[in-house]
Amino acid sequence: MIDTEARVVRTEADHAWVVIRPHTPCGNCDPQTGCRSVAISRMFGQAQQHYRVNNPLGAEQGEYVKVAVAERTLLHSALWAYGLPLLAMLLGAVLGRVTGLVSPLAEVCGAAIGFCAAFAWLRWGHRSSTDRGPTIVSRHGRMPPPRGCASAD
Repeated sequence: MIDTEARVVRTEADHAWVVIRPHTPCGNCDPQTGCRSVAISRMFGQAQQHYRVNNPLGAEQGEYVKVAVAERTLLHSALWAYGLPLLAMLLGAVLGRVTGLVSPLAEVCGAAIGFCAAFAWLRWGHRSSTDRGPTIVSRHGRMPPPRGCASAD
């Protein structure tokens, strides 16, 4: 399991919306700059992003919690997010080629249509089961837990 600390900002039914707590440098990270992946994500994203997670422990707004996700789930998500668009682009290009049009424009259009279709399916059509997603595994109450890097157990 890969876990990190977060703060619950709101709850709904069996889910909670959390804000990931920034990490400070530790022995597993670069001692001067901290986690590079956190720094890179801050360059391209919002300062605080809210994430919807499963809430089987009934954590409440304002509580600090530990959120975990299985490594297998991360691998599965990465394969879908990268593999499906690539496969759809290749199939679209092949279909553009076999339509009888010799123009490379048909291949490029086919690849673009395949990519857009895969993106739309991933964005709006494909919903994985929520029991495999990020889940609150422990509650720390209203006081922030000790700071440190996310761990991979």
